[in-house]
Amino acid sequence: MDLIYIITMKKNLHVNKALDLLKSSPLKVTSQRTRLIEILFKNGDHHFTAEDVHKEVDKNKYKISLATIYNCLNQFTKHDILKSVRLSSDKIYFDTNTKAHHHFFCVSTEKLSDIKSSDVEISNLPTIPKDKKLKSVEVVVNISD
Repeated sequence: MDLIYIITMKKNLHVNKALDLLKSSPLKVTSQRTRLIEILFKNGDHHFTAEDVHKEVDKNKYKISLATIYNCLNQFTKHDILKSVRLSSDKIYFDTNTKAHHHFFCVSTEKLSDIKSSDVEISNLPTIPKDKKLKSVEVVVNISD
């Protein structure tokens, strides 16, 4: 790694926090994972698809395949480094904000944006099926231009 890359990473608290999460996970810290974390977290809270990440990887001339990107994003999600937001069976966004919150999804622009949990009031939930536990409640509000 070159010096500029290391200095940039040291200055970014979001990247450092994500790297700490990676180091404390059972995942191996590799140069590909490190570079992906730098891309994902350099701008703080952010939403993206695997294809968005792949474009950024290509732009930076990193040699990371789309399949590896998908694998890493799913592993990062499994180990709570990222959060996934499934909008349909074929549309998954990844979110660097892993705290509890909700989303607006603009169907015109296909952009996801955060809604603070305190801005949504949920007054009633259905009965949870037997032998199941409530994991979370996340609201996606669909909007358009």
